[in-house]
Amino acid sequence: MKSLPAFNLPIIRHLIKPPVLSGVCYFILFLTMACSSIRIPGGKSKKNDLVKGGYLSMSADDYADHLSSLREPFLTTPGLKTSKVDKASAKYFEDLLNEIIARNEIFFTNLKNAHVTILDLESPLHFSLPKGEIFLSRGLLAKYMKHESMLVSILAYELVRSEKLIYPRLTFIPVGYLPIEKILRLSRLTLDEKMEVHKWAHHLTVRSGYDGEYYLSWLQTQNRNTADFLLQVGDPNLITREESLFKSFLIKNQLDDKLSVKKNSSKDFYSLMNRIRDGLI
Repeated sequence: MKSLPAFNLPIIRHLIKPPVLSGVCYFILFLTMACSSIRIPGGKSKKNDLVKGGYLSMSADDYADHLSSLREPFLTTPGLKTSKVDKASAKYFEDLLNEIIARNEIFFTNLKNAHVTILDLESPLHFSLPKGEIFLSRGLLAKYMKHESMLVSILAYELVRSEKLIYPRLTFIPVGYLPIEKILRLSRLTLDEKMEVHKWAHHLTVRSGYDGEYYLSWLQTQNRNTADFLLQVGDPNLITREESLFKSFLIKNQLDDKLSVKKNSSKDFYSLMNRIRDGLI
């Protein structure tokens, strides 16, 4: 039996020329430096001026893009339906959102427009994503919207969050759909953070020409109907504290009361509510 030929190590070393070895080393060094420069969403960033804490500032464009991209997988979740909105209702929402943004243009440095999607759900819900994507449920509008100023209060709340990117640092792995229970995790703010949003949203509501008293009414409505709003608020004790702290805020800040506000809802608001309650939306 013939023995296997031995490798000639000197020949192998001779075949791998020094310039080739140098090129390999440079390539590995380049990969190391490139990997070290990759920016991961949720890493170091400047703190937001509105809320001090664990939220990314608007400079984190990659994170805003990630959250806003959740709209499509959420709307394609099996079993989730959206309500068909007629042209008149769509224009009403568009005009209302544009009015809030236009009358508070100093605050809205990023958002120039927004969009409302109505979910065909009986649970009263409202939440948002960056770039002005706001979601309201049919159950919320049909059962609890008693005044146009209350609707504006909710829209203003979500616009503040969308403008300032006030969402928990969560990264969702795309799997083609996104259950509503998971996307509602983006609404889970601490009490201090929610109060900051409430204060800004109240100012925006009043400065848009709407009655700020209905902002408190909205918090009281959730507090009185905790069972219905459990999916929305998460912790039932939190909404009780929100109402108490917001009352204290209103007592200390009476300047907005001098502004002229609309005491009555518009005809377009009542038309929208009638279409929703009649099952046309």
